[in-house]
Amino acid sequence: MLPFETICLKSSSFATGANVSWSREVVNGASISSIPLNIWVVFYPRRSAEQAVELISTFHKVAGPIGLRLQRPITVELRDDRTETYVKSIHSQLTSEPHLQLVVCVIESNRDDLYSAIKKLCCLKCPVPSQVINVRTISQQQKLRGIAQKILLQLNSKLGGELWTVGIPLKSLMVVGVDVHHDTSKKHQSVMGFVASVNSSLTHWYSRVTFQTPTEELISGFRACFLSTLQKYYELNHDLPQKIVVYRDGVSDGQLKMVELYEIPQLIKCFETFPNYEPKLVFIVVQKRINTILYSSSANGFSSVPAGTVLDHTLTNKDWVDFYLTAHDIRQGVGLPTHYVTLYNTANLTPDHLQRLTFKMCHLYWNWPGTIRVPAPCKYAHKLAFLSGQFLHSEPAIQLSDKLFFL
Repeated sequence: MLPFETICLKSSSFATGANVSWSREVVNGASISSIPLNIWVVFYPRRSAEQAVELISTFHKVAGPIGLRLQRPITVELRDDRTETYVKSIHSQLTSEPHLQLVVCVIESNRDDLYSAIKKLCCLKCPVPSQVINVRTISQQQKLRGIAQKILLQLNSKLGGELWTVGIPLKSLMVVGVDVHHDTSKKHQSVMGFVASVNSSLTHWYSRVTFQTPTEELISGFRACFLSTLQKYYELNHDLPQKIVVYRDGVSDGQLKMVELYEIPQLIKCFETFPNYEPKLVFIVVQKRINTILYSSSANGFSSVPAGTVLDHTLTNKDWVDFYLTAHDIRQGVGLPTHYVTLYNTANLTPDHLQRLTFKMCHLYWNWPGTIRVPAPCKYAHKLAFLSGQFLHSEPAIQLSDKLFFL
């Protein structure tokens, strides 16, 4: 069992309990940093005017405790909910108001065509963070306060705010998450999401996307993403990271050798771009699709294991340094652990260090005030790759790369 972590907000900190959830604390204490929301716009169809107005009013009631300063938004009532009505209105607003920080759209149904059109406009053509809200989500009055709090936390993340962190003892550290998604519009094409921390508290994330067809292109794209991230880190810190931990999601056992022989050497080659730069590198493969189930045994029988349970013997592989970790709280039924395989490690980090660091990373996904099944940068990379491959079919605008716009 790994020890419970301490969650740090702006001016308070608290230990997580056995249920590894802090949903109450994050709405009652100020986030580490908040971006004042001065110029923003809310679009809604005429039939949803009442719900949209009520949502805006609730935003203002709940923004104070989480430390978010909120001006009244520009509101645009649309005559209907056709895709072109939204697109024309958003485009018109973005061109007439160059300092617009955020676009919020209330929509009346889950329509992929409308969602995709809004995201293409706001992520590709006119780069600005955007939030799409289904009117059904905000129609229940008794749940509106809690929903408004969650949306505001998400908006602060998208704008570049920092919600919470955990103690990170390693100095000059960069943590990277990588995941691959297959593009729905182009056969045989996949998209790689690449998300990396660029500050010491792991609260500032930088992201890139690369599209590829054959395996060779994946490697060159991977290298380009990594290089631009190192340059960004240097730009912000006037120094390069001395330790880099990469979590690579979406790799089966059969692909481990390919990753070891091709991907890792390409990353190491990036270091040669900078004179006398020889950082320590750890490369860990993250596997969710596994058949291993962990049970806890007691006098009352078998039950699911608590969050923070690690298994690093008996079931592990003799050829790799690997471990199983259950980072999330399993409320019902049986929860699968996640399998971590360390393919490369020059950082002198012991298995215990890597297990602790990995568990810490599972606390940093800002869309969920609790632990998740994989390290946060992997989840961020998955969200980014999914948005790009499912809806954008193109690389997002570089202007958004230092914000978690894809949450």
